[in-house]
Amino acid sequence: MPLDIPPDTTTSGEEFFRTEGAYTGLGAPIPGGRIDRWILGEGPHIDSDVELFDELCWRLLGDGVPLWRATLYMGTLHPLIRGVGARWLRELGVIEEFRILHGNEVTDEYLRSPIRATIERGTPIRRRLVEEAPEYPLLSKLRKAGATDYFALALNRTFRRFPVVTWTTDRPGGFSDADVARLEDINPALAAIVDARSVRRISGDLLDTYLGPQAGRRILAGQIRRAEGERLRAVIMMTDLRGFTALSDQLPGDEVIELLDDYFDAVATPIEERKGEILKFIGDGMLAIFPSAPGDAGACCRAALRAARLALAAMDTVNHERRAAKKDALHFGLALHIGDVSYGNIGAPHRLDFTVIGPAVNFASRLEEQTKLTGHSLLISQEFAVAAGEKLQPVGRLQLRDIVDPQEIFTLT
Repeated sequence: MPLDIPPDTTTSGEEFFRTEGAYTGLGAPIPGGRIDRWILGEGPHIDSDVELFDELCWRLLGDGVPLWRATLYMGTLHPLIRGVGARWLRELGVIEEFRILHGNEVTDEYLRSPIRATIERGTPIRRRLVEEAPEYPLLSKLRKAGATDYFALALNRTFRRFPVVTWTTDRPGGFSDADVARLEDINPALAAIVDARSVRRISGDLLDTYLGPQAGRRILAGQIRRAEGERLRAVIMMTDLRGFTALSDQLPGDEVIELLDDYFDAVATPIEERKGEILKFIGDGMLAIFPSAPGDAGACCRAALRAARLALAAMDTVNHERRAAKKDALHFGLALHIGDVSYGNIGAPHRLDFTVIGPAVNFASRLEEQTKLTGHSLLISQEFAVAAGEKLQPVGRLQLRDIVDPQEIFTLT
């Protein structure tokens, strides 16, 4: 199926394009009504961008606009994703949701896309597809598939890029002047609703990126006052990189950043995949939690233990690559404990941190310190070992700093 960005996922563009799914839409024209009023009145109450765009296209078709294909592209601020969008296809009765990854902007597909100028400068494009368009391979593909007219309009600029909507028809002779006027008439209303949705998505993406999805959702839901939070039971995971001070003194700054990225990627990815929440990076250390479901502490313990095993294996892979490149191996310590924590806003009136505090957090920190002294990369508290219900190897009773009694500690078998 022809695509706007990139036009052919069988070429190098596949690396930068991800189709999230195809959804069965309304499947029939919706006649009558002022479409611009519907966008502004009902649009805010439709949660899904895909559902909103699907209904808009069927309403336009019901209003006499001969749509065959339509796409909506919205930029975002995300470390991996450059943009998101939806593609409506009349003949298939489906609408597809897609993501554009960073790196797409240097591909030939993007550089020769008809909407590049619309995204970058807000320039509209109208092209009747009566002949080949060698400068725009997509338009040639659409023409071969039966399209007769292509029209792209910018919406309000969101940060550095314009959201773009494209309309394509297969009617002989293309869009009429009245059709184009209808599409232009609804553009301000569509721009307003897309702009609001883009800002909301960007806010959520940035909070997820910098605070984690659980904390981000709580903050967006209004949990923003100091000392506002809740008590919960959770696994606390603490990690710390060994010898980082010496390495940072010896290596250039870009190499220090590279090794930190390798280390955090190895440790953080398994945590996120097993529904853990990374709360903060502290220099070369990390604090994460695995919240427990009521009455089932074992499940979060087993998820955290699996994440720890995978993190250790991932670091072995990183070190294999570093040794092959004649670089020093990286070593880190990891501690696992379970207990009750206070989860919420801590800090000054105008500068808050959404994190966890409590004796259990302090215990996990002191336990992680012992990885330096015992030589074990992973140490596990007795409370965690009991809750996890898995066979673990006893290390012995260790005296943790600031903890009165020696503690029975475990590691992997």
